[in-house]
Amino acid sequence: MTCSKSTERMDEEKLPEQKEWEYYIYEQGHQITLSIPIPKPTPGFDIIYNLNESEMEEYRHAGIKALEDRIEDMKVNFYNYEMNSWR
Repeated sequence: MTCSKSTERMDEEKLPEQKEWEYYIYEQGHQITLSIPIPKPTPGFDIIYNLNESEMEEYRHAGIKALEDRIEDMKVNFYNYEMNSWR
């Protein structure tokens, strides 16, 4: 049963765009999530941010270029965002 739940989640969550070790864009339903991996502070973290409506529209129109400022802010001010430890 655990395997089928995992399969269901993969079907619901899409990874429409990524640049390894730079950014990952996840789309689930009507929500788009931006994930940025950072190696420091130790042990490393994925910084997570759910795009707001205007950011989603800009992203759909201009692609990743529309999120460059957000990505830079996430790298510098990572404590202001959700952080998932690599451990």
